[in-house]
Amino acid sequence: MVDKKTRTLGVVPTTERPNRQKERSDLSTRRLLAAAGDLIVEGGYQAMTLAAVGERAGYSRGLVTARFGSKPKLLDALVERIVGQWSHRNVLPRTHGASGCDGIRIVLDAIAAQAERDPSELRVLYALMFEAVGPVADLRSTFVDLHADMRADFARFVRRGVRDGSIRDGASPEGEAAVIVAGIRGIAYQWLLDADAFKVAPAFRYLGRVTDERLRASET
Repeated sequence: MVDKKTRTLGVVPTTERPNRQKERSDLSTRRLLAAAGDLIVEGGYQAMTLAAVGERAGYSRGLVTARFGSKPKLLDALVERIVGQWSHRNVLPRTHGASGCDGIRIVLDAIAAQAERDPSELRVLYALMFEAVGPVADLRSTFVDLHADMRADFARFVRRGVRDGSIRDGASPEGEAAVIVAGIRGIAYQWLLDADAFKVAPAFRYLGRVTDERLRASET
């Protein structure tokens, strides 16, 4: 606890100062990334500028540059927040100890749950993803790597499932991974085209069910 004399003098003990600084830094980072996401959804990655991100978040361009260094590095941080932290911190740990088939279902159900709970970050991710087919090299390379990693994750689940008996013999790890990722992206594309009419969460739920039915080994 800080005593009254310390508060009067305006001196903050060194044990508290780093925590407060980190909290302010974390808050400004979240606001900057949220502002970048909003601008991407509204006008695309190419039109987004560091100055606009700072202005939207209520900070200066200097802070954006100091925090991220460049537009490609801001992109990396945004994708890491949406995909890396969500997947590697919240979803993939839940697949540890699960069968291969259950692991696939856990991931697909988690995507559906995200769409039901808060689709805003999914909208940012997919806006970036479909713009990545254009001429911006840093955007394209980011999503080439992301999709390669995603296919590799699903392929590992298929291999695990064939070994543990939860997935039918003869299932192709690479083929099934490509089909699953294609299903996810196809659902997303339809949603971005017509978000009012196309129900994205039920579509993800259905993809999880039919993928499970297709892959799961028959019980004898």
